[in-house]
Amino acid sequence: MLRERNYQKNRKLDALLPKGLLNGQGMGSLARFRYGLFSFGWCGCEIIAAYNLLQMAGKPEKLSRISREIYRYGHVLLGFFGTNVYVLSHFLKKHGVRARTVYRKRAFFRDPGAYGVVSFWTKPKRVLTSSVHTVAYRVHKGGAVTVYNRYNNRGCAYQYASIDEAFGKYPFIVANVCTGKKV
Repeated sequence: MLRERNYQKNRKLDALLPKGLLNGQGMGSLARFRYGLFSFGWCGCEIIAAYNLLQMAGKPEKLSRISREIYRYGHVLLGFFGTNVYVLSHFLKKHGVRARTVYRKRAFFRDPGAYGVVSFWTKPKRVLTSSVHTVAYRVHKGGAVTVYNRYNNRGCAYQYASIDEAFGKYPFIVANVCTGKKV
């Protein structure tokens, strides 16, 4: 019931989204999207990361549909803790995106692929008591990295010189890495 009510509301908001990849989950129309009992500003990062990854993979989907589909099997406590980050690999496979799931930080840093999604703890010294954040990223020729939806209150993508600069200080949880053409 909650999933369908949120879907009906979110479906109307799809038209208000900016073109391209999404950033700033706590801003503008993104903040008005609902997931469980909460707004995307609180718990929408996994859904936005999935949306951005599908865009990069050339398999775009409406944000409202992604949220509705993932909520059924992925929400954690009605969205209070967002989405179970381990369900993204199943979601991507179902949508025809070939992604390798990586469970070790060293393996991720050795081969981050061309683009993907990565989940990490946001407070390096407070693992398990900090929040989890999931972002989409793209690796460029030469190793530079663009990270999408890096911060809740920033409406732009962030550029980093390397994968280590982008994610090195954060405790790693899981990544879904896609190979492909680097831009």
